[in-house]
Amino acid sequence: MIDGSKNRFNHYLGIEIDELNENGCKASLKIRPELYNSIEGVVHGGVTSTLADVVMGYAAAPHVNGVQQCVTVESKINYLAPARGERLIAESSVIKRGKRMIIMEAKVRTVDGTLVAVATGTYARISTDR
Repeated sequence: MIDGSKNRFNHYLGIEIDELNENGCKASLKIRPELYNSIEGVVHGGVTSTLADVVMGYAAAPHVNGVQQCVTVESKINYLAPARGERLIAESSVIKRGKRMIIMEAKVRTVDGTLVAVATGTYARISTDR
């Protein structure tokens, strides 16, 4: 697991970065009742969207010393099935990498392989120097 401890929101949700390379990222999230929407047992869509955004952002510009190096410019998600079960797993891949802008894709699945959502996003590299 890759340390993402400086991202308090990811830590709060319980997102774990499992793999990261120049072509993509894989992360997972243990499903728990606090993450359900009003339908018992179904994860809120905002959690699914966040997980997709995290794997796309990590792969677009990997963190340096735990600090993100890009921001989301835009994102779109298609929900395909209810997110249920024990864990969600998201994997991203680079569609196109420019000098400043990176286009990403992510797929979110349940442990049994059910495709829950497909997302795309545009990310901009930033300088964290102040």
